[in-house]
Amino acid sequence: MAKKEKSLIIVRKTPRGLQPVSSFDAEMLLAAPLGTEFNLASLTKRSLPQHRTYWKALSEVVKATEQWPTKEHLHDALKRVCGFVDIRHNLDGSSYIATDSTSFEAMGPDEFKAYMDIAMKKLAETIGYDPLAFLTDEAA
Repeated sequence: MAKKEKSLIIVRKTPRGLQPVSSFDAEMLLAAPLGTEFNLASLTKRSLPQHRTYWKALSEVVKATEQWPTKEHLHDALKRVCGFVDIRHNLDGSSYIATDSTSFEAMGPDEFKAYMDIAMKKLAETIGYDPLAFLTDEAA
């Protein structure tokens, strides 16, 4: 016989604490005995428009400055200067720096927002202008 699948209870963080998002979730939460522990995982997804704006800004900076060969090279440089790196070791014991992934699977929305804020600030300091200031909604 197949193992019975448990229904998930979905809650939302509010100023008053965690609140069930539906009456079904509220009923399930009320039915849980006192002392029941829950494993919470954020369901909030990364913003695709924010992601596209980031890459459009990098693309425009590469075109305007020609300081980096591609937007991917600029992305890698930004991850390094912002400290989104990991020290790894080769088989011979030597070390190297690997940049962290900013993929949707690797970074949640809050972490990517923090990264993007730092990256755009560092980029503005480097190139002398805010790379987001000249993007339009159509450009992003």
